[in-house]
Amino acid sequence: MKASTITNKSGWRIQIGTVLLLLLIWQGLSMYFSALLIPSPVETLFAVFHMIKSGELLGPLLLSGGRMLIGFFTGMGIAITCGVLAGYFSWLYEAFRPVVSLILGIPPIILVVLAMVWFGTGGMTPILVIAVLVFPTFFLNTANGWRAIDRQLLEMAAVYRCSKFTVLRQIILPSLAVPVITAISLAAGSTIRIGVMAELLGSDSGIGASLALARININTDKVFAWTLVSIVLIFLIERFVIEPMKKSAFKWQKKAMENI
Repeated sequence: MKASTITNKSGWRIQIGTVLLLLLIWQGLSMYFSALLIPSPVETLFAVFHMIKSGELLGPLLLSGGRMLIGFFTGMGIAITCGVLAGYFSWLYEAFRPVVSLILGIPPIILVVLAMVWFGTGGMTPILVIAVLVFPTFFLNTANGWRAIDRQLLEMAAVYRCSKFTVLRQIILPSLAVPVITAISLAAGSTIRIGVMAELLGSDSGIGASLALARININTDKVFAWTLVSIVLIFLIERFVIEPMKKSAFKWQKKAMENI
């Protein structure tokens, strides 16, 4: 336990050192190049504070966040449903494999262009793009997680005539929890990146549209500010939402296995 604690502390020191090194490189580049090309970290922070004070930050942040959540949960819900069915029926798993390969092979920008043709420049474009692009991650993790469930446990539950609810609560859900949480971890950061890109190219509002406007007006400090906001958002979600969910999922799975 003590060695693990020391390792975690060392890991944090290394990560903080890496961040400081990146900030020093950023500061050095900002001193060498014009502020129109690379604003300094301080100028970027001032731009963020100005956006907060003027109310320019909150509106696009909430709008983009809402779209990302809708697209994320829509794609996740459809993918998990299809993944469970595909895990149960082998022929359906094979039928979905070309679909997953097709989605993985489509460059996101092409999907954005298609969504713009179908829905124009609006909120539906980022929602559709996010929902489609998170589908493979959730589908594969759910389907493979279902297929990896220990069949001997299911047979033992049948021998002891356990109720379907007990099998679901003690075996199936704990077995699927870790793969699904892993999929959430993989898809969360991608959702923000894809959502901003989709808004940048195919929407007239949100974080991406604000980035495009800042670029047109050559407000490079605002471009860097929105980029910093996106990075911080990804970090906060990973640190305070996904990591606790992972720990809870592992504990739930371990407890369920002990109770069998």
